[in-house]
Amino acid sequence: MELRWQVVDGPVEHRDRCDVSAVRRALWARFVSASHEGVTRVVVADDDETMRRAMVDVLEAHGGFRVVAECVSGVGLPELVAETDAQLVVLDVRMPSGGPSAARTLRDRPPHPVVVAVSASDDVPTVAAMVRAGATGFLAKGDLGATFAEDLVRCMRGQVMIAVAQGAQVLRAVREGHEPFG
Repeated sequence: MELRWQVVDGPVEHRDRCDVSAVRRALWARFVSASHEGVTRVVVADDDETMRRAMVDVLEAHGGFRVVAECVSGVGLPELVAETDAQLVVLDVRMPSGGPSAARTLRDRPPHPVVVAVSASDDVPTVAAMVRAGATGFLAKGDLGATFAEDLVRCMRGQVMIAVAQGAQVLRAVREGHEPFG
């Protein structure tokens, strides 16, 4: 039986004996390539060009992010995320084909990126629907400010961010399971 290891620089054959150092080098090369030296690969999905540009500019200036793609609709977003191997998607809730359905699809398909929703609509039903759909964070567009990039870093570390004034109500709505939106 022959096993193959697929790595960044081509296949490595593994037969009776395995060159452990070659495998280690191959795995390390894959890890370094995937992590891009600690930089998070991001897709910014927002149909408002001014807002999208502003978010991209902030992320690129931060240094911890590399915007690998931008889009104005959720159509084809899962394929774009898979193609770019994005680790994070900043998702506008109200853009065409965005919202909870886009978040659910991204949650369920590889590479399973962290999804952070952004929206000018920060009412309880909207925020709760996004959290139920799998968003790790919800940031109100009017309050993104100077902490935007750091908020995304926190989400990438596994923290859940519900950065809206009525956060307690959102948690109650998520717990109760109402589906008023999306």
